[in-house]
Amino acid sequence: MKIYIIAILIVNLLYPSDNNSLPKLDLRDADDLKLDIKIDNLFKKFEIEEKNILIQAQIDLIKENSRNYEVEPVNEDDIIILETNLGVIKLKFFPNVAPNHCLNFKKLANSGFYDKTLFHRVIPGFMIQGGDILTRDGFQENDGTGNPGWTINAEFSDIKHKRGILSMARSTDPNSAGSQFFICVADAFHLDGAYSVFGEVIENEHVLDIIANIPSESEQVSSMSRLEIPINENKDDWLTYTINKKSRFFKIPPNQTKESYLEYIKRKIRNKSRPSIPVTIKKIRVIDKGSITK
Repeated sequence: MKIYIIAILIVNLLYPSDNNSLPKLDLRDADDLKLDIKIDNLFKKFEIEEKNILIQAQIDLIKENSRNYEVEPVNEDDIIILETNLGVIKLKFFPNVAPNHCLNFKKLANSGFYDKTLFHRVIPGFMIQGGDILTRDGFQENDGTGNPGWTINAEFSDIKHKRGILSMARSTDPNSAGSQFFICVADAFHLDGAYSVFGEVIENEHVLDIIANIPSESEQVSSMSRLEIPINENKDDWLTYTINKKSRFFKIPPNQTKESYLEYIKRKIRNKSRPSIPVTIKKIRVIDKGSITK
């Protein structure tokens, strides 16, 4: 185990990350979420299988493989098969309005770039966002800042950002799209003409709702609090944390100190758009619809 850890440190020194220089994506925050999840789920370590976590050298290799991958041109019979741990979504391209975005997405998908990444940003009533390779490095802090190592220029159109639309995420620079994409779970017309639409859901739209209704880490942690410490409970077993200017009380788990649990609460409360259970993109592939078998 010690040798393994040392090896990881050496690789990280040889392949330093430049994530801090990358801009955050220009999308919105969320408020209310609906679906209830059992509290036990929250105390499990962030549920990404260890075999899915990558070191920087592996991420660099995936980027290089995707860059060198030769992809067939997009045609009208291409279908996007987006397989998640919560269901499969099928989409079609809009190659006539965003040819470069369609080709770029097909290249990334069929080269395996998106495999085992996460929908790291979920905002009910708005959109679900994924496509960041850094969701596989085991560090939540940089999720939403990753790219494939290149960018593509904007291809804005008159297509409305209605429910089911597939569009590209970007920073404040219109020409900064790379790999991250979002799917609208509701009409978002305020994005029209400012983000590059390049596809649309054609089957299993209900999977969008399953994903969008997962409570955020912030809401799930908040649901574990009490308005007051129960009678006959030892006050030393509880900590106080202010949420929306109101004092809330959390019972400290047996395996944590007050200090460690407080840091845990703070971190989770900040994650207002991160799903409380991981939504994994198992894989995305673009195939000819004639090859699909029922």
